[in-house]
Amino acid sequence: MTNWNGHGGSWGGDAPVYSTDFDQTMEGQACPYPDVWITTQRWKPSERRTGRDCIGRYTPTEDPSGWQALKFGGAYYNEGMSCDPESEHEKRVLCFEAAELLYLHAAHNGNPYGHLNLGYVYSYDRCEGRYWGKGTTWETEENPRAPYPHLEKAIEHYRAAASAGIAEACYKLGDHLRDGRGCEADPSEAFRWFCKAYELGRDQEPVVWGSAALRLGHACEEGEGCQQSFEEAIEWYERAATGLGIAVRGDEQWYRGALHRANAGLARVRQELDGRY
Repeated sequence: MTNWNGHGGSWGGDAPVYSTDFDQTMEGQACPYPDVWITTQRWKPSERRTGRDCIGRYTPTEDPSGWQALKFGGAYYNEGMSCDPESEHEKRVLCFEAAELLYLHAAHNGNPYGHLNLGYVYSYDRCEGRYWGKGTTWETEENPRAPYPHLEKAIEHYRAAASAGIAEACYKLGDHLRDGRGCEADPSEAFRWFCKAYELGRDQEPVVWGSAALRLGHACEEGEGCQQSFEEAIEWYERAATGLGIAVRGDEQWYRGALHRANAGLARVRQELDGRY
């Protein structure tokens, strides 16, 4: 990443959340996204320097693998998640805007994890419609003020990451297909992606195969995209509870809800098989 060479010198210690420049090329052609000036929050503000410091400029030509873009995008995403949704609303959205732009760079440079992370940005509408290059609307001839199709974009990027063999993207894509979010519901295709997620993720972190197993347990319990089988549901829920339990005990507390759903599902299907209510 290019060091800060005085760009925006008037920022001092009060730089914006991020800034952009559109003067770089990649592989002889104009890059569709601008360079990004990266800033970080000042932890010990003073009366004269109360905001952020610029730490450098992200330039895609210096990051052919896209991993640097993922690093800085992840830092912005985490900062956005830590912001108070009410008192820090604008800063929160700006952090997600920066994350989206950096993830777009990563994806453009061929990194499939850029697509995975873009899936999260769009699936949860982190930028609240303020996506790169489209302002607050997605303009078409038929409807020039149509809402930005963030769910459709989420599916597009999850599918790209899933096709590259990322297990997490497989089950997130399956969620959209199961629920019909941004697409027509297709339980059978969703089930296939859940199976693929477990197959790809079983040698990875327990939270990955545990998350896939949770979805397979629910599918088998309800007969969604597969033949209903309480016996198979028990097996999947047991695997889910094991994997997610390891994650929660390892201080990944945000998976406590998923672990609760796995244990609740396990109790339900055991009750169905016992015939005692």
